[in-house]
Amino acid sequence: MNADDYVSAGAARTARWRASIKQRSIPETDDLDTAIATAFSAFIGLYQRSELLEHQQAAAGMTSLIVKALQDAGYCGDEAARRAENRLYYLQMVSRYPGASASVRRRWELGPPSEDDAFMNEDPDPLFEGDYDPAGEDVYDD
Repeated sequence: MNADDYVSAGAARTARWRASIKQRSIPETDDLDTAIATAFSAFIGLYQRSELLEHQQAAAGMTSLIVKALQDAGYCGDEAARRAENRLYYLQMVSRYPGASASVRRRWELGPPSEDDAFMNEDPDPLFEGDYDPAGEDVYDD
């Protein structure tokens, strides 16, 4: 038996195992991790949007705990913080707008809009496709 046969046999066993747990409606570990992360990010988002200072401080503390755990695991502090905040934003937005388009979801992966965007007083509407109509412009009226 060569190495390819071992890989093929192992892949087949994994596929059978996954099919059996899916048939029994048992979530895999990755599914559980995703659900927990989504719920936790929604909780943090709720606290971040809260009017109470205590809630905002608690949300900042939870975010810093995530960054500290990543730093303790050997990851770069600044990059870990940036990626953690971007991922939290993405999970928060996906939980709020589950029917958003793929292009909007890709935008969310970049993280929250910069604070320089003064026109952004609230979260963007992911279902808004734009209302620009070139026929409505007065470009041709010279």
